[in-house]
Amino acid sequence: MKAILIFSLAAMLGVAQAKPFTPPALEGFNLHDEREADGDDDGKNETTIRQYLNANGDSLVSFTSKGLVWAWSLDTRDSDVGPKNYVIRDSDCDGTFDEVYGLDDEFHVPDCVKQ
Repeated sequence: MKAILIFSLAAMLGVAQAKPFTPPALEGFNLHDEREADGDDDGKNETTIRQYLNANGDSLVSFTSKGLVWAWSLDTRDSDVGPKNYVIRDSDCDGTFDEVYGLDDEFHVPDCVKQ
């Protein structure tokens, strides 16, 4: 019981100390492609996906629904130099990107955008 309590307390402290993730800067990137997509598998294209590329071939992608950018992804050609590849997501539509995923991880439109 004591070990479970300590683990639970440590988990709560980790969540409380979580830092928001900063959206990537678009400087040096140009809009390459824009399309509508189904971000929650309901058969409706509710998400605008914009892909931006820079001269190195790095890719930034924004995910927008109902006028709110709820996720960004960064895919660099050389992940050993510069920022790591990632997806960040605003889970509750408060303007803070509070979740991070790998590029191969599954993520969806947050519930707050669906309502």
